[in-house]
Amino acid sequence: MSNQDVFIKANKALAEGNYVEFITYCAEGIKWENVGGSTFNGKSELLSYISSAYDGITFTTENNIQEKDFVVELGQIVFEKNGESKKSSYCDVWNFKDGMICQVTSFVI
Repeated sequence: MSNQDVFIKANKALAEGNYVEFITYCAEGIKWENVGGSTFNGKSELLSYISSAYDGITFTTENNIQEKDFVVELGQIVFEKNGESKKSSYCDVWNFKDGMICQVTSFVI
């Protein structure tokens, strides 16, 4: 499976709230960095984060670009909490090694 295929399947799982499935596409030592915020290391820590933080979040991928071991994703994200919603733009840089996601660097504006 190509990095692009893994990206599509993993991103779909994440968008649908299938966090355990999403984690299966990640390397054991995955690093997820929210630039200007927290960093999560390892599958267990990342699963705990996305299981709680992604509740009430919807995102739409508008474009993605693949180059070697990277996929750059651009899109819109909506955070909903207590009946209020906030729309932001995002850019995620996904890094792959041996067919697994080994790092995600996330920029949300």
